[in-house]
Amino acid sequence: MAKHMTLDTRKGIAHGLDCGLTFAELSGMFSRAESTIANEVRNRMIWSNRNYGCTNDVCEHFETCSKVYRNADGRKTPFKRQKRCFEMCEDYRRRTCEKLGRAPYVCNGCDRQSTCPLRKRYYDAEAAQKNYRGILSDARRGTQADAGTLADMNAALVDPIRRRGQSIRAVMTARPEAFHGFSERSVYNYSNSKLFDVTRGDMPYTCRRKPPKEDRSVTKTDAKCRVGRTYDDYLSFLGLNFGIQPVEIDTVLGSVGGKVLFTMMFPCGLMLAFLRDAKTSQTTTRIFNMLQDLAGLEFFTRLFPVVLCDNGPEFSDPKMIEFFRVDPRHNPYKLERRTHVFFCDPYCSSQKPHVERNHEEIRRVLRKGASFDMLRQDDVDRMLSHVNSYPRPSLDGKTPYDEFVSFHGERGREFLDKLNIRRVNPEFVTLDPSLLGPEFKREADNAILRRKGVTE
Repeated sequence: MAKHMTLDTRKGIAHGLDCGLTFAELSGMFSRAESTIANEVRNRMIWSNRNYGCTNDVCEHFETCSKVYRNADGRKTPFKRQKRCFEMCEDYRRRTCEKLGRAPYVCNGCDRQSTCPLRKRYYDAEAAQKNYRGILSDARRGTQADAGTLADMNAALVDPIRRRGQSIRAVMTARPEAFHGFSERSVYNYSNSKLFDVTRGDMPYTCRRKPPKEDRSVTKTDAKCRVGRTYDDYLSFLGLNFGIQPVEIDTVLGSVGGKVLFTMMFPCGLMLAFLRDAKTSQTTTRIFNMLQDLAGLEFFTRLFPVVLCDNGPEFSDPKMIEFFRVDPRHNPYKLERRTHVFFCDPYCSSQKPHVERNHEEIRRVLRKGASFDMLRQDDVDRMLSHVNSYPRPSLDGKTPYDEFVSFHGERGREFLDKLNIRRVNPEFVTLDPSLLGPEFKREADNAILRRKGVTE
């Protein structure tokens, strides 16, 4: 018997679950321990929104709800009889199926799949195999430094190398605690991958040598963060959740060491952006918590069903994006899911092309190399109002703002108002640095001169 499960074994488990077999029966069929079968299903099951919300019986208050809705003609009807009432109700609490709390933990084989309005979980053999292969690949790739470790290394390296002419080896010898047990070769690999604020030119002996071939296996996130969240896992998730479209997120850089811009791109073309002092995972978590507070949990889950990001250190804590603390004061360890996070493959920005393409519109105002330090969030909001009011050929001449409001209705408009994003008459849209004032216009012009080698 093979030590690792094969695709054929996983197909057999999925078929057995579809037929209603228990873990004990599957254990005998495949000569595996019952706990092995149970762990395989629990660790590789996938959430699905198939038929979710086909009736209003998705709220735990549905049976006892006494709220009343007044029609345009003044007649009163039960609120729970309105179409998809849970999307409008402030008291909505998501109901989960009690059967998912016990074996087999998935909806395979359930005879109510076609009529059940609740969120479902499935064990899919193809998706489980891709998840297994991804974990195996990441495990063989070696240990990756997380964002905090990289920050400690960077802080230890910058001053000795730039001001004192020391080598990485000398710095590691003097301050071994800052490198958390990583080898010299690993630190050089991180340096060659441009994860530090020092370059090859800052190290005299290194700059004389031919640069090594690019190690495409090096990512800025810990390999453990990517387990179950790879691009293959993302494609499998979409296969079980037909019609769901991701929100693509990324970061736009200003000057080196200065403020950065966190960007979010919705399927309708609308973009959000948030000015922050640094690229950290804590900052990303705070942004998502702020958006949930503004939108409310139910509308937040509609806006962010899936989040697709790259391997930057600012996305190295995906769990705190996916979950939120239900009662942080009395029970800080109780978490509830609000979205799903997946990572693109390393160095494959083409897998999230929409946000990359929309950065071109932002860069018409925030020129590459220009510092964001003089900007405030109000300036960014003004720029977003103009960018999102710019007609797009891909939207048949409509604007992203209008598409967003058309899809999400008045609730979407109120959400954008809270973010200080307004509709601008397309006739007066300005995509030029002058939009943010004469001082930033001069900074943007100087950035162009610096890129061309012209000093001020």
